[in-house]
Amino acid sequence: MGLKRATIFCLHSVERQDDPSRLKGAMAVTDVFLDRLLHHIKGRGIPVVSLDECVARLDSNDHSPFVCLTFDDGYRDNYDVAYPVLRSHAAPAAIFLATGLLDRTSPMWWHPLERALAVGENFGLGASRHAIRSETDRRHVYAEWADRFRRLDPAGKVRLVEDLAEANPHFRRSDAFESALSWDMVDEMARSGLITFGAHTVSHPVMAHLSESDLIEEVGVSRDRCAARVGREPRYFAYPFGQPHETGPLAPRVVAQAGFSAAFTTQATTLRSGADRFRLPRIMLTQQTQNTAAIDAYLSGLTEVIKTLGVRSHG
Repeated sequence: MGLKRATIFCLHSVERQDDPSRLKGAMAVTDVFLDRLLHHIKGRGIPVVSLDECVARLDSNDHSPFVCLTFDDGYRDNYDVAYPVLRSHAAPAAIFLATGLLDRTSPMWWHPLERALAVGENFGLGASRHAIRSETDRRHVYAEWADRFRRLDPAGKVRLVEDLAEANPHFRRSDAFESALSWDMVDEMARSGLITFGAHTVSHPVMAHLSESDLIEEVGVSRDRCAARVGREPRYFAYPFGQPHETGPLAPRVVAQAGFSAAFTTQATTLRSGADRFRLPRIMLTQQTQNTAAIDAYLSGLTEVIKTLGVRSHG
């Protein structure tokens, strides 16, 4: 594929491919893929740029091809696994931190949920238990419990993690509270000059579900916590989940008023002239899309064309 476009990729967890106990999470890629991705991009003559350079190019209407790598949430394996790969390529990247995960006040509930459903034969609480016999069962049960978590306030999420850990032997409380970065890890990566840190709320809520006052608190507290621990106020913000119905109409205004320079969604398109700086798109890379054929399709814009044609054919 010859076409190349300016593209921001969104990643989450990065697991060691040779780790026999790795979770193989739906949102995870492997270190082998990350290394292959960086070699592939370099081989195609596409620069990997920092978020600062990405936004500067947009501001100057420079849409020559580039790739920007971002990681959401603040997984511990971003330091243990991804950071050494990025260093070996001298590749800049950004990590958006949900600060409550690092402070161990908010649970990374999706991590133990995925693990429990991957290895257990049933899951639930009280009368709400589910047999897990197939991949379809896993997807159904995950969707049901993920929806429950997303509708709870931070304290409710902590209580539900505790209750589920007591009721399900494969649901490990430690996965919810110890799978995130430590602030010492953040400090080391920040000092390297290779990693930019942005804010991603405190408790990783669905922002569309929050009142304006709660939005202001989630955005402002995460900004201030990042500033205090990293030593500089973050310029960039990423919306949890990141689709329009999850971000809602108020969040971009709140983020802009909090002093951020740009904010990022998970709308899966390449960058375009005149893009709204507080609704910038990113293409998510997951377990299912960790191959170079998918990367080339994304960089060419082909996936966007196909999606547009599909919408029109159903219109």
